[in-house]
Amino acid sequence: MKARRRERGRSATAGGESYVFRLFVASSESTPPQASGNLARLCEEHLQGRYQIETVDVLKDAAAAHKNNVLVTPTLILIKPLPKVTVLGNLSETRQVLAALRLMGNGR
Repeated sequence: MKARRRERGRSATAGGESYVFRLFVASSESTPPQASGNLARLCEEHLQGRYQIETVDVLKDAAAAHKNNVLVTPTLILIKPLPKVTVLGNLSETRQVLAALRLMGNGR
């Protein structure tokens, strides 16, 4: 799992903010269900209903993948709150994913 921040920003906890995620998958792979399930579990545990997940199948919507500079799947992009964050992989490394998405802190 690799994380890439597009912009630098201060670390924020999941305080009362709403989160918007865009998950890019390829329907022919075995990992999309795993990535989608891992993301849903993380969101329920740490954001408790304050999130929206938009899933994009790159095989059906290549233009969206191109527009978002997605070259590999699964790719997760944190759209909101800013700064945007891109995480590659099946999202199984919970601590690294939480840190990349700025959801750790205050005992989390």
